[in-house]
This record gives sequence, C-alpha cells and structure tokens, in this order.
Amino acid sequence: MHAHAANAQFLAEQLAQLDGIDRVLYAGVGGMISFYLNDQYDVNTFLQGLRVCSFAESLGGVESLVTVPDVQTHHDMPITNRRALGITPNLIRLSVGLEDQDNLLEDLQQAIAHAKKSED
Repeated sequence: MHAHAANAQFLAEQLAQLDGIDRVLYAGVGGMISFYLNDQYDVNTFLQGLRVCSFAESLGGVESLVTVPDVQTHHDMPITNRRALGITPNLIRLSVGLEDQDNLLEDLQQAIAHAKKSED
C-alpha cells in the first residue's frame, strides 16, 4: 500500500505539470488518480499508446490500470448526470500500480505526446 500511494502522489504531482493535462484529481491518499486530457488530445490514441499501464474494465490490482468512466463504468448513467458530475469523454481514471514510478511517468508522457491531434 505504501508503494501504491507513493507512486500515486508522485504521478499526481508530475501529471499536473504536463502539457495535455487540464486538471488532476487526487485526494492525497491511496493510489487512485483522475485527470482530464486536454481537448487537443485524443483519448483513444492515448490509450493505444500506453505500454506500461493497461486499459481495463475494472480497477484494483498490483499493475497500473486505466479506465475511461464516460464509456465504461458510468456509461449507463444519463449523460446530463455524468456531465454534472464532471464525467466527460476526456476524464481518465488511473489506479496506480507498483511499477517503477519513473517508468509509469515515462509511459504516461509518451502516450500523451502521441495523442496530440494534428492541427490540419
């Protein structure tokens, strides 16, 4: 649990400084982070670019797992309710695992960079 929380704290601080991230939500305890990918970045491309973190239907393992609540866990909720709660298509939920924190950060950085939409 210590590594789970320490990795999450590290990633929350680092993600908040990255281009492509509009906002990071982290309670300061545990290993769950949510963040909003900027509209100039494609969520599907971000997910496909992940190499260490895995896209998953549910969270809670020793490995880092990512979900998109808008199309997964909260999809059955009426869209107006989702939006009122801040559940948008760009909201990413990350259950931080026990991998090396630098490897996790590098994975997220490269996936975000890869997801930038072209300006044509």
